Amino acid sequence: MKFNSGIPLTFVIFQTLLFFSCSPKSENPVVQNTPTSGRLSIYFEEGLEKHVRNQAYTFEAIYYRTELCLYPANEDMAIQALFKDSCETVVVTRLLSEKEKKAFASKKYTVDYSLVAKTGLAIICNANLALKTLKYQDVIDLLKQSITIHDTLGNSIQLNLLVDKGGSAVYNYLKDSLLKGQNLPANFSSLNSGLEAINYVASHQNALGFVDYALLSDTDDSLSKAMSDKIRVLAIGAKTHNGRYEKPNQSSFKLNTYPFTRNIYVMRKTGDFTLAKGFESFVAGPKGQTIFLKQGLLPNRQQERQISVNFEPLDVKP
Repeated sequence: MKFNSGIPLTFVIFQTLLFFSCSPKSENPVVQNTPTSGRLSIYFEEGLEKHVRNQAYTFEAIYYRTELCLYPANEDMAIQALFKDSCETVVVTRLLSEKEKKAFASKKYTVDYSLVAKTGLAIICNANLALKTLKYQDVIDLLKQSITIHDTLGNSIQLNLLVDKGGSAVYNYLKDSLLKGQNLPANFSSLNSGLEAINYVASHQNALGFVDYALLSDTDDSLSKAMSDKIRVLAIGAKTHNGRYEKPNQSSFKLNTYPFTRNIYVMRKTGDFTLAKGFESFVAGPKGQTIFLKQGLLPNRQQERQISVNFEPLDVKP
């Protein structure tokens, strides 16, 4: 697997040594592109890195005649890479805009996609901050202007607001979906990555961060374990003001009770008998869906469990 990144060199080296092999597999040279062989370039939203990485690693382990080259980017860059033929597949949390659809149509590109999982916007605070919940309208008001929040003890607190990265999926979601095209207020800070945002919140008591839940969804992951006593994921009130507060998790995604749930798509523009289609089918299939499930996201499809119950009495001898 080949991994490309614009993040600091030490982090790239660490990730590469642990998880990636950037050189071709000499004992199994890359062959003609088919659904289970060849080389594939994949651009993906940075917040989904842990999940895309594990999907690609497992795919390569099963189909050893493949090489997947991974490129973290923001969603706009990923879709541009697909349009400019820099890759054959992207993993993003939105569909094409009308403008993008027209651009692809002008080049006679047909873009296919599969909905593969659900994630969500996670709003995190420092574990020492006496804040556990926010009303839905409070979140919207925070995005529109600087407001005073009261913690669980009734104290007024002024929060330092930050988003993972300018142009990220989270940034665009806040701006386009929640603010209906308005810009984030001037008191919002944009950092360089979701990891940097999480670390900042962990070390600043009055910081409130907006990141992709996919970064924290895997409770067995080293990051989640390291941050379990340093940050808190806030429960958010329902839009209907019914007094119910939910955290982002598989259950609230499934029941559609978390107000900031988002979809994950695998998108491609190549034909059906290609490695791009093979990877898409894998992620949308039983093995890929199980990977999402084990890493704490909600897969789009869950395997049915058939249980047989034998009602005949046991023949137990005294």
